[in-house]
Amino acid sequence: MEGWGPNGADALPCRAGVDRPVLATQTPRLRAKLSGDNQFLSADFVVRAGETRVTELTAKDVPSGSFAQVTLPQGVLVDDTVYRWDIRASDGKHRSKWVGACEFQVDSVAPNAPVVSSTDYPTSGLNGAPGRTGVFTFSPNGSTDVVRYGWSLNTDTFANRVEASGAVDVPITPTGSGLNVLYVRSYDKAGHPSPTQTYLFRVADAPRATPPVAVWNFDETGGTVAADSTGNGHSLTLNGATFGEGYSKNGQVNNTNSFSTTESALVDTSRAFSVSAWVKLDVANTPYTVASQDGEQESGFVLRYSADPSTVGVWTHLVGVYEASKVSLYVNGKLGSTTAVTLTGAPGPFVVGAGKSGGARVGQVAGTIDHVQVWDRALSAAEAAKQSNLVALRARYSMDELTGTTTKDEVSGQNGTLSGSVGWGSTPADPLDPNQVWASTDKWLRFGEAATGEMTAPRPANLRTDRSFTVSAWVRHGDFSGTADTVVSMAGSPFVLGYRPDTGRWGFQLADGTVALSHSPARANRWEQLVATYDAATGKIMLYVGSDASDSVQAGPQTFDGAGELQVGRGVVGDVDDVRVYSGVMDADDVFKLYSSSQH
Repeated sequence: MEGWGPNGADALPCRAGVDRPVLATQTPRLRAKLSGDNQFLSADFVVRAGETRVTELTAKDVPSGSFAQVTLPQGVLVDDTVYRWDIRASDGKHRSKWVGACEFQVDSVAPNAPVVSSTDYPTSGLNGAPGRTGVFTFSPNGSTDVVRYGWSLNTDTFANRVEASGAVDVPITPTGSGLNVLYVRSYDKAGHPSPTQTYLFRVADAPRATPPVAVWNFDETGGTVAADSTGNGHSLTLNGATFGEGYSKNGQVNNTNSFSTTESALVDTSRAFSVSAWVKLDVANTPYTVASQDGEQESGFVLRYSADPSTVGVWTHLVGVYEASKVSLYVNGKLGSTTAVTLTGAPGPFVVGAGKSGGARVGQVAGTIDHVQVWDRALSAAEAAKQSNLVALRARYSMDELTGTTTKDEVSGQNGTLSGSVGWGSTPADPLDPNQVWASTDKWLRFGEAATGEMTAPRPANLRTDRSFTVSAWVRHGDFSGTADTVVSMAGSPFVLGYRPDTGRWGFQLADGTVALSHSPARANRWEQLVATYDAATGKIMLYVGSDASDSVQAGPQTFDGAGELQVGRGVVGDVDDVRVYSGVMDADDVFKLYSSSQH
């Protein structure tokens, strides 16, 4: 029989008792498939209220195997009465038995518009912040037949559904500051939507950097406690795990029997929260849980690895974001997927490196976890991308030796090798100061006029050029000839930072040919700091000369992870100093700090 829509697929099956359908119309369609020996059949439909026959209708000339259908006329049915309908078929000579006993009720009146209220986000003042979950109460406003509510925020789609017959508390997370509009409807058993209730509230601007509630950098060198660097006191106690080489400095080194826990819960899993972590797996033969929070028997949530052998031995950044009714996963700054879900309570401790199932510890990570952060709000996509761009120094050549044919990487201790027309330069000695002491900025590599000089060095460990990275160097070029000069690059050219004679400017080029150029022409015989960045989450590259940023340039995804050696000074005639290579992306503030602290 007739359902909530006009199509055959919307039809409701025959039901009786408490499962009987409630219809929104007083003129429903009744349908039944007929079959018999004759080509054409007829059908009698009878509708009763209790034992009283209300109406009887006949459908004629129905092809065998097809549906007989009648529509009840207006004025036959009334609201809130239980009806039963039956049908029998006829071939003109014989009639079938009556079958069906299908029950239904009619409710042609829509419920009242619901009442909406919230103590977290009242209708007056500026409250909360983007990403902060608030509780909104929907109530039926006198209607007794409400079975659910539909709601949506800042768009009248009513796409979210809450099953309830009375008042219900609904967690909702605003994503933007300023005026927000919540659209709410109630629905009865017949599917009638109420008039729309609009609830207007204003959200305060989020602080420039809303801090996480806990951060663990795992930079300790011993012991069994990882400090919470926020100062909130949420330290982790290591259970079998140790401290060792991490993504940046140290990390939590796990095996399949180790993990760490806080003393108590960190987040309310009924409200918005976010968790981020760096993880590098040693093996990939089983699921692993990077972070979780305990419920009584099961984890309230898990940020986990499933199965992808390509992730073994590679640092991967994960961000899990929970908003009311949905969870999103970001991998290396990019949204992986979003799934509708409602989390259950998890009043137990926060866990790094394992989960909980059936009351037992499971999913212990075989690998290293670093820089775990927890927020009591939902991170935006831009914030998730920024978290994946944590800057970690991978190599630094201060070039302070003044003698010899090697220069030391202060990060790895490995040496870069000098070849060709390259030697050492420094600030001239002061004849009036016999105790003169040179700072690091007073010593550098000098590339001679033959332009054959080069410094080559091992590829920096844990650097990936298909992920975000930053390269910096100080250069004082003495002679711009008509050739391209490379200040810093890698064998195979995943990137080249240097002088471009076609434009007369400094340039930063990726393997796909995308180039970011300096605003102004390159200037000879003066020290310039060059800083180049590639943001794998957004695909943007930037070039800074000093603290002056070029326009960002959109590149395609950099899929080339260069495995070659580091190359410095190819074709340069002049001086190069303080070459640094980082994983992650420096922002303008980082670049300015680097410029100020190392200025030549």
